Amino acid sequence: MTIEAVIFDFDGVILETETPDYETWRDEFADHSVELDRSLWAGFVGGRPGIFDPYGHLEKLTGHTIDRDIVGSRRRKRYLSQVESSPILPGVVDYMIGAEILGLKLGVASSSSHQWVEGHLNNRDLMRYVGAVRCRDDVTNVKPDPELFLSAAAALGVAPAQCVVIEDSANGVTAAKRAGMYCVVVPNSMTIDMAVDHADLRLRSLGDVTLSDLIERLRT
Repeated sequence: MTIEAVIFDFDGVILETETPDYETWRDEFADHSVELDRSLWAGFVGGRPGIFDPYGHLEKLTGHTIDRDIVGSRRRKRYLSQVESSPILPGVVDYMIGAEILGLKLGVASSSSHQWVEGHLNNRDLMRYVGAVRCRDDVTNVKPDPELFLSAAAALGVAPAQCVVIEDSANGVTAAKRAGMYCVVVPNSMTIDMAVDHADLRLRSLGDVTLSDLIERLRT
Protein backbone atom coordinates (compact mmCIF):
# COMPACT_ATOMS: atom_id res chain seq x y z
CA MET A 1 0.00 0.00 0.00
CA THR A 2 1.33 3.41 -1.00
CA ILE A 3 -0.19 6.52 0.51
CA GLU A 4 0.40 9.71 -1.45
CA ALA A 5 -2.20 12.07 0.03
CA VAL A 6 -4.22 12.90 3.13
CA ILE A 7 -7.65 14.46 2.65
CA PHE A 8 -9.36 16.11 5.60
CA ASP A 9 -13.02 16.76 6.10
CA PHE A 10 -13.42 20.23 7.61
CA ASP A 11 -16.42 20.55 9.93
CA GLY A 12 -15.89 18.45 13.05
CA VAL A 13 -12.41 17.31 11.98
CA ILE A 14 -10.31 20.47 11.64
CA LEU A 15 -12.59 22.76 13.62
CA GLU A 16 -15.43 21.84 15.98
CA THR A 17 -18.30 23.50 14.17
CA GLU A 18 -20.90 20.74 14.43
CA THR A 19 -21.51 20.69 18.17
CA PRO A 20 -21.98 24.49 18.36
CA ASP A 21 -24.32 24.28 15.38
CA TYR A 22 -26.56 21.85 17.23
CA GLU A 23 -26.23 23.50 20.62
CA THR A 24 -27.19 26.96 19.39
CA TRP A 25 -30.25 25.53 17.63
CA ARG A 26 -31.06 23.47 20.73
CA ASP A 27 -30.97 26.64 22.80
CA GLU A 28 -33.19 28.42 20.30
CA PHE A 29 -35.72 25.60 20.48
CA ALA A 30 -35.55 25.74 24.29
CA ASP A 31 -36.28 29.46 24.14
CA HIS A 32 -39.53 28.44 22.43
CA SER A 33 -40.22 25.79 25.13
CA VAL A 34 -39.66 22.82 22.82
CA GLU A 35 -36.83 20.30 22.40
CA LEU A 36 -34.56 19.67 19.43
CA ASP A 37 -33.85 15.95 19.42
CA ARG A 38 -30.12 15.33 19.19
CA SER A 39 -30.45 12.02 17.34
CA LEU A 40 -32.63 13.68 14.70
CA TRP A 41 -30.06 16.41 14.16
CA ALA A 42 -27.11 14.01 14.13
CA GLY A 43 -28.59 12.04 11.26
CA PHE A 44 -27.95 14.96 8.93
CA VAL A 45 -24.36 15.68 10.01
CA GLY A 46 -21.85 15.46 7.16
CA GLY A 47 -24.43 15.71 4.37
CA ARG A 48 -25.76 18.53 2.24
CA PRO A 49 -26.74 21.65 4.21
CA GLY A 50 -30.42 22.41 4.01
CA ILE A 51 -31.69 18.82 4.02
CA PHE A 52 -33.04 19.41 7.50
CA ASP A 53 -35.16 22.56 7.97
CA PRO A 54 -34.84 23.68 11.62
CA TYR A 55 -37.24 26.58 11.07
CA GLY A 56 -39.96 24.30 9.76
CA HIS A 57 -39.32 21.78 12.52
CA LEU A 58 -39.52 24.53 15.16
CA GLU A 59 -42.80 25.75 13.71
CA LYS A 60 -44.15 22.21 13.67
CA LEU A 61 -43.27 21.66 17.34
CA THR A 62 -44.57 25.02 18.54
CA GLY A 63 -47.65 25.04 16.35
CA HIS A 64 -47.14 28.61 15.20
CA THR A 65 -45.23 30.66 12.64
CA ILE A 66 -41.91 32.16 13.74
CA ASP A 67 -40.04 35.19 12.46
CA ARG A 68 -37.31 33.34 10.60
CA ASP A 69 -35.15 36.42 10.09
CA ILE A 70 -35.04 37.22 13.79
CA VAL A 71 -34.52 33.61 14.87
CA GLY A 72 -31.87 32.97 12.22
CA SER A 73 -29.91 36.13 12.94
CA ARG A 74 -29.92 35.56 16.69
CA ARG A 75 -28.91 31.93 16.39
CA ARG A 76 -26.23 32.67 13.79
CA LYS A 77 -24.63 35.29 16.01
CA ARG A 78 -24.37 32.78 18.86
CA TYR A 79 -23.01 30.12 16.54
CA LEU A 80 -20.29 32.24 14.93
CA SER A 81 -19.16 33.48 18.32
CA GLN A 82 -18.66 29.90 19.52
CA VAL A 83 -16.91 28.73 16.33
CA GLU A 84 -14.56 31.69 16.18
CA SER A 85 -13.45 31.06 19.76
CA SER A 86 -12.92 27.32 19.21
CA PRO A 87 -9.36 25.99 18.93
CA ILE A 88 -8.13 23.83 16.06
CA LEU A 89 -8.87 20.25 17.03
CA PRO A 90 -6.06 18.15 18.58
CA GLY A 91 -3.53 16.64 16.21
CA VAL A 92 -4.66 18.53 13.10
CA VAL A 93 -1.66 20.85 12.83
CA ASP A 94 0.72 17.98 13.64
CA TYR A 95 -0.82 15.93 10.83
CA MET A 96 -0.51 18.81 8.37
CA ILE A 97 3.12 19.34 9.30
CA GLY A 98 3.65 15.57 9.26
CA ALA A 99 2.24 15.32 5.74
CA GLU A 100 4.69 17.99 4.61
CA ILE A 101 7.62 16.17 6.23
CA LEU A 102 6.58 12.83 4.72
CA GLY A 103 6.13 14.36 1.27
CA LEU A 104 2.40 13.68 1.19
CA LYS A 105 -0.07 15.93 -0.58
CA LEU A 106 -2.84 17.39 1.54
CA GLY A 107 -6.40 18.31 0.64
CA VAL A 108 -9.66 19.31 2.26
CA ALA A 109 -13.05 18.04 1.04
CA SER A 110 -16.15 19.53 2.66
CA SER A 111 -19.88 19.70 2.12
CA SER A 112 -19.70 23.32 3.28
CA SER A 113 -18.91 26.31 1.04
CA HIS A 114 -15.52 27.62 -0.05
CA GLN A 115 -16.22 30.86 1.78
CA TRP A 116 -16.76 28.99 5.06
CA VAL A 117 -13.91 26.50 4.75
CA GLU A 118 -11.22 28.70 3.25
CA GLY A 119 -12.19 31.60 5.49
CA HIS A 120 -11.49 29.53 8.59
CA LEU A 121 -8.38 27.89 7.11
CA ASN A 122 -6.94 31.31 6.30
CA ASN A 123 -7.88 32.75 9.68
CA ARG A 124 -6.14 29.83 11.43
CA ASP A 125 -3.09 30.03 9.11
CA LEU A 126 -3.69 26.51 7.77
CA MET A 127 -4.10 27.19 4.05
CA ARG A 128 -0.32 27.12 3.58
CA TYR A 129 -0.40 23.36 4.18
CA VAL A 130 -3.30 22.63 1.82
CA GLY A 131 -2.80 21.73 -1.82
CA ALA A 132 -6.47 21.58 -2.82
CA VAL A 133 -9.86 22.45 -1.33
CA ARG A 134 -13.05 21.00 -2.75
CA CYS A 135 -16.43 22.12 -1.44
CA ARG A 136 -20.10 21.91 -2.32
CA ASP A 137 -19.55 24.78 -4.79
CA ASP A 138 -17.42 22.44 -6.93
CA VAL A 139 -19.63 19.36 -7.27
CA THR A 140 -23.12 18.23 -8.14
CA ASN A 141 -23.41 15.81 -5.21
CA VAL A 142 -21.97 16.06 -1.71
CA LYS A 143 -21.42 13.35 0.90
CA PRO A 144 -22.36 10.50 1.14
CA ASP A 145 -21.71 10.66 -2.62
CA PRO A 146 -17.98 10.17 -3.36
CA GLU A 147 -17.75 13.11 -5.78
CA LEU A 148 -16.12 15.53 -3.33
CA PHE A 149 -13.31 13.12 -2.46
CA LEU A 150 -12.76 12.09 -6.06
CA SER A 151 -12.57 15.74 -7.06
CA ALA A 152 -10.04 16.45 -4.30
CA ALA A 153 -7.87 13.50 -5.36
CA ALA A 154 -7.96 14.64 -8.98
CA ALA A 155 -6.96 18.17 -7.96
CA LEU A 156 -4.03 16.76 -6.00
CA GLY A 157 -3.04 14.49 -8.90
CA VAL A 158 -3.30 11.35 -6.80
CA ALA A 159 -5.19 8.10 -7.44
CA PRO A 160 -8.10 7.48 -5.03
CA ALA A 161 -6.54 4.26 -3.77
CA GLN A 162 -3.51 6.26 -2.62
CA CYS A 163 -5.53 8.62 -0.40
CA VAL A 164 -6.29 8.50 3.31
CA VAL A 165 -9.39 10.45 4.37
CA ILE A 166 -9.88 11.84 7.87
CA GLU A 167 -13.59 11.97 8.68
CA ASP A 168 -15.94 12.27 11.64
CA SER A 169 -19.37 11.19 10.36
CA ALA A 170 -21.09 8.19 8.83
CA ASN A 171 -21.93 10.19 5.69
CA GLY A 172 -18.29 11.14 5.30
CA VAL A 173 -16.99 7.61 5.84
CA THR A 174 -19.47 6.29 3.29
CA ALA A 175 -18.32 8.88 0.75
CA ALA A 176 -14.66 8.05 1.29
CA LYS A 177 -15.14 4.30 0.97
CA ARG A 178 -17.31 4.75 -2.14
CA ALA A 179 -14.41 6.76 -3.58
CA GLY A 180 -12.12 3.77 -3.02
CA MET A 181 -10.03 5.48 -0.35
CA TYR A 182 -8.77 4.53 3.07
CA CYS A 183 -10.76 6.23 5.80
CA VAL A 184 -9.92 7.04 9.40
CA VAL A 185 -12.83 8.25 11.49
CA VAL A 186 -12.44 10.51 14.51
CA PRO A 187 -15.94 11.01 15.94
CA ASN A 188 -16.81 14.14 17.86
CA SER A 189 -19.52 14.70 20.46
CA MET A 190 -22.20 14.92 17.76
CA THR A 191 -21.12 11.82 15.84
CA ILE A 192 -19.87 9.58 18.66
CA ASP A 193 -22.91 7.29 18.50
CA MET A 194 -22.95 6.86 14.71
CA ALA A 195 -22.35 3.48 13.10
CA VAL A 196 -18.97 3.92 11.42
CA ASP A 197 -17.77 0.34 11.27
CA HIS A 198 -17.10 0.74 7.55
CA ALA A 199 -14.10 2.97 8.35
CA ASP A 200 -10.67 1.35 8.19
CA LEU A 201 -9.66 2.76 11.56
CA ARG A 202 -11.36 4.64 14.41
CA LEU A 203 -9.49 7.03 16.70
CA ARG A 204 -10.56 9.05 19.71
CA SER A 205 -8.32 11.92 18.60
CA LEU A 206 -5.66 12.61 15.98
CA GLY A 207 -3.52 13.56 18.95
CA ASP A 208 -3.37 9.90 19.98
CA VAL A 209 -1.47 8.62 16.92
CA THR A 210 1.15 10.30 14.72
CA LEU A 211 0.54 10.41 10.99
CA SER A 212 3.42 8.06 10.27
CA ASP A 213 2.14 5.57 12.85
CA LEU A 214 -1.37 5.84 11.44
CA ILE A 215 -0.15 5.00 7.95
CA GLU A 216 1.79 2.05 9.35
CA ARG A 217 -1.35 0.79 11.11
CA LEU A 218 -3.31 1.02 7.87
CA ARG A 219 -0.67 -1.10 6.15
CA THR A 220 -1.10 -3.99 8.60
